[in-house]
Amino acid sequence: MKKISKIIFCAFLISCGGPNNGVEKQLTNSNLTKVQDAEIENSKKEWVEFEIRAVGNTMSDMKFDIENIQVNNDSWIRIILINEGEQIAMKHNIVFVNYGSRKEVATQALNAGPNMKYVPNNVNVIASSDLAEPGETVILEFKAPKKGNYEYVCTYPGHSESMRGYFIVK
Repeated sequence: MKKISKIIFCAFLISCGGPNNGVEKQLTNSNLTKVQDAEIENSKKEWVEFEIRAVGNTMSDMKFDIENIQVNNDSWIRIILINEGEQIAMKHNIVFVNYGSRKEVATQALNAGPNMKYVPNNVNVIASSDLAEPGETVILEFKAPKKGNYEYVCTYPGHSESMRGYFIVK
């Protein structure tokens, strides 16, 4: 009796179609549709691209080569940060913050440390890049915040006073 029950049970499982009973195909098609929708949505976005160079090899001459960025609201921003530094201490990021919060964010970045890429969990941080090692390039993409004045800064320790600029959204 036990043998017959096992045979019937196995036959039942086989007749159910096993693990690939059409669900996998539906999920794949659904994911494909989402990817296609995302590509269409991305093609409708107004992208504004800035190539910003982090220049200098000493604490006294390091800076961003662009001091002001201006965009329209609802723009999508692509920042290409090129670190032209050669010294090991010339690691850089670019962090966009609410106007007037640059010093606070830079101070908190010290406590955030390398595990958080020197970017604190602070409500004033709008967007931040990865750290760019000397000779490296990183890309940051984000949607412009509402109209207003903002700032950007390198929050790597000791860099915030000379590596900063203004970000205006019209």
